[in-house]
Amino acid sequence: MGARLSVVGKRSPKIGADEIATGKSKYTTDIKVPGMLFGKMLGSPHAHAKIKSIDTARAEKLPGVKAVITHRDVPRVSFNPAVWYPNSLEPKDKYILNETVRSFGEPVVAVAAVDEDTAEEALELVKVEYEVLPAVFDPEEAMQPDAPKIHRFDRNVAAHVMNSWGDLERGFRESDHIFEEKYVTSRQAHCSMEPHACLADYDGGKLIIYTGSQAHFKVRRALSDIFGLPTNKIRLISYCIGGAFGSKDEMILEPICTVLAMKAGKPVKMTMNRAEVFYATTTRHPAVLYIKTGVKKDGILVAMEIKGFLNTGAYASHGPVVAGAMCFEDVGIYKTPNFSCDISCVYTNTPIAGAFRGFGNSQMAFAIESHIDSISTSLGIDPIEFRMKNVIKLGDIDRGSGLGLTTYGLDDCISKSLKKMSSGKKEMGPQMRRGTGMAINKQGTGAAPSLEEFSGAFVKINEDGTVSLLSGVADMGQGISTTIAQIAADVIGVPLKSVTISNVDTDFCPADRGAYASGCMYIAGEAVRRAAEGAKSKLLDAASKALKVKPVDLEIADGVVRVKKKPSIKKLVKEVVPEEPIISAATFKATMSPASFGSHFIEVEVDMETGDVKVLKAVCTHDVGKAINPTVVEGQIEGGYVQGMGYALIEDLLVDNDGRVSNAGFQDYKTYRPSDLPEIESIIVEKIGPTEALAAKGVGEAATKPSTPAIANAIYKATGVRMRELPITSEKLLKAIKKI
Repeated sequence: MGARLSVVGKRSPKIGADEIATGKSKYTTDIKVPGMLFGKMLGSPHAHAKIKSIDTARAEKLPGVKAVITHRDVPRVSFNPAVWYPNSLEPKDKYILNETVRSFGEPVVAVAAVDEDTAEEALELVKVEYEVLPAVFDPEEAMQPDAPKIHRFDRNVAAHVMNSWGDLERGFRESDHIFEEKYVTSRQAHCSMEPHACLADYDGGKLIIYTGSQAHFKVRRALSDIFGLPTNKIRLISYCIGGAFGSKDEMILEPICTVLAMKAGKPVKMTMNRAEVFYATTTRHPAVLYIKTGVKKDGILVAMEIKGFLNTGAYASHGPVVAGAMCFEDVGIYKTPNFSCDISCVYTNTPIAGAFRGFGNSQMAFAIESHIDSISTSLGIDPIEFRMKNVIKLGDIDRGSGLGLTTYGLDDCISKSLKKMSSGKKEMGPQMRRGTGMAINKQGTGAAPSLEEFSGAFVKINEDGTVSLLSGVADMGQGISTTIAQIAADVIGVPLKSVTISNVDTDFCPADRGAYASGCMYIAGEAVRRAAEGAKSKLLDAASKALKVKPVDLEIADGVVRVKKKPSIKKLVKEVVPEEPIISAATFKATMSPASFGSHFIEVEVDMETGDVKVLKAVCTHDVGKAINPTVVEGQIEGGYVQGMGYALIEDLLVDNDGRVSNAGFQDYKTYRPSDLPEIESIIVEKIGPTEALAAKGVGEAATKPSTPAIANAIYKATGVRMRELPITSEKLLKAIKKI
């Protein structure tokens, strides 16, 4: 980046915001192709069962039905729909359609027909006979020797992850105080506004899929493995994506839709209804966490032991990696010399749990930050003072990730937050009480070096001086298209309006690792910067020949190549491009994930007679490195806070004693509306230090994690009740209040 930034760091509306607001944007469900059929799925009515027989004869004879598929019609290739890389440790425990179903709503039969009504009617004509099997819904029960076996794994454990350092037993012996607590988290649904949808078209030579995926190249590779097609014979195209938060980080409809299209010989489109999205996609992992901590009298942490169980549901999905993230990410925020974390990822007959904003660290942050607050209160030490005595600092090695800290903005985050908040003391009254709680967080930017993190970009300067940008990174509403366009504009020296960015298309866009782990800006942005630098260099080389000056004597700003004469890029490129196209490609592979820090201070009001909690104010401060677009960053912070607030107080996808989801839909699954939200103040801290790439650090997940424990800590300040189970509903809180 040049010293003078005219586009980067400036506020700019998201590209395409007007089209989204006016309903002109095209989503997967809007796509129509000639001869298109409509696909529908029949889900299992049982949480665990073996299919004894399926009779599809009447459905196949129904006029308008073009294809019916069961487990007999799909490739017998096992896969994990969430797998990142070929050498990933996640178990390949799934088939497109299974002979044994392991959760309520798991697809058993799929049909393609001329319209949706005919497809629905066909499903009603299918007869399936099941042998119902014993089911288990709790992860700790599922690990018992006599529990029903869901997969081949011993004690239903899909993965067991550990991380430790120091001498735990000695640490506890040397501690003056030992604290032990249990924390339980809920099953949160993603609640993206756009339901999952897919359109597959196979002409016998090439498979074309329209889908709102977060990771197009990962899906392409997986489909290649399943169907035996070369990757150049598979094309994924994406238009607007109406939210994801991790729910579209794996294949859901793409394999089934592909089989239907292959069998019907026509394009097939599938769109999930809202209930299906809730019970047949993925959720956040429910977790049970036991924490034991040893502390000196002066408040110095000596030892911490965490044992936990993740409920990964019927299939592993991202579960093993989520367990890994819990053991290696947030656990390094405090300098505990003796430490152990032990997480088991366990199968149950419940909806599949997968990637969700925070990726296991929302669960861990709730437990650790609540626990730290509880310890500080017991010792009579101010919660901020206690944290700052023990938190890692600039120059320290994060023992969780093994990476050193090159930048550090936590001090500034806390001081800026404090200026905006009240003291945190509760206001006593006959009925209403107030309290302010806080929590801090550390978040990696991406997942390097433990995972391969890469992205590519193509930049072309057109004949009229405009710029075309191709990137494989998915914009799911987070604004990445806008921010990387700003980078290209600033590097080349043109206004943002001169840059056009295309939708993701795997036939034309360079490969990208996928939109996850708060690393898009850092990784895809650096690839764009490098490609734009290459295009700029080529342009200046061409300009030096045309203007008969040295390239070093030229600069570009505001769309003008500056020398003694000042020809516009448009004029220059018109003269140069016919002889020498201005095209540049670049890639970037990250070898580190710079840590960002943040703090949330939240004030609540609690009705002691009803248990009702009202959040009055939230001050959310984050060190984001360089804020490429402050408006986009603030949007991420506010959106992350709201998701954490819902996780804290009301969101829980409920599974009954038969394994059925009892609140699959927005009528029964509660989320916050804009009118329910408190005053939210987003504060940006920019701590820029030595880095291998752009100075931007991740904030997407970081903005969610501190919200939940800060609210729980505020409730304690107001009521004296420490809530350790999510969500903290009014019923649970009132019951706890009555006990004291």
